[in-house]
Amino acid sequence: MTPKQKKVLDFIAHYAERNGYQPTQQEIAQSCGFQSLGTVQHYLRLLERDGHLSRRWNAKRGVQITETLTTSATAELPLVGIVAAGKPVEAFDLPDVIEVPSSMASPGNVVYEVRGDSMVEMGIMDGDYVAVHPQPVAENGQTVIAEVNGSITIKKYLHRGDHIELHPANAAMSPIVVTADDDFRIRGVLVGSMRFYRKWSGKSST
Repeated sequence: MTPKQKKVLDFIAHYAERNGYQPTQQEIAQSCGFQSLGTVQHYLRLLERDGHLSRRWNAKRGVQITETLTTSATAELPLVGIVAAGKPVEAFDLPDVIEVPSSMASPGNVVYEVRGDSMVEMGIMDGDYVAVHPQPVAENGQTVIAEVNGSITIKKYLHRGDHIELHPANAAMSPIVVTADDDFRIRGVLVGSMRFYRKWSGKSST
């Protein structure tokens, strides 16, 4: 299996585990950084040919993993800060480590804790953790961690002529427009997200 095939397969497996249903081809393209659905379909055909998944014809979420993937292998990554999924928050360091699936633990990757609900339509909720590959550039459509005028946020990156738009995955929210007058940089590109569930203690909090 090639690295890109594994990236697609891992995303499908982790998405289904996290959400309880399969991703669409558009969601696969966005997460894996593909520019067209044709590229997604190419990798799905290869994975289907090799027996890793099956597809229901003409179903929006018709991709199904056909083998048991080993997801228990984990590794530790640095937990470097909090990122806003909503109004940007002031950038600061949060030195710690967090255990992640080994598929997210490529050399150099880091983790941010998410605050806010601007990315809920991508399945990224308040309190989730996102694994990020640090890099200063991104392609249109990729989800990035961006720093704007000293504040940090997670959004979908779109470069439009003389400005940049940072789009939420929440229809109730508006994009952030970045112009040449703003202090802007990309901290990294989204690799995956994680959610940890706490056991109910039987006590309520107010």
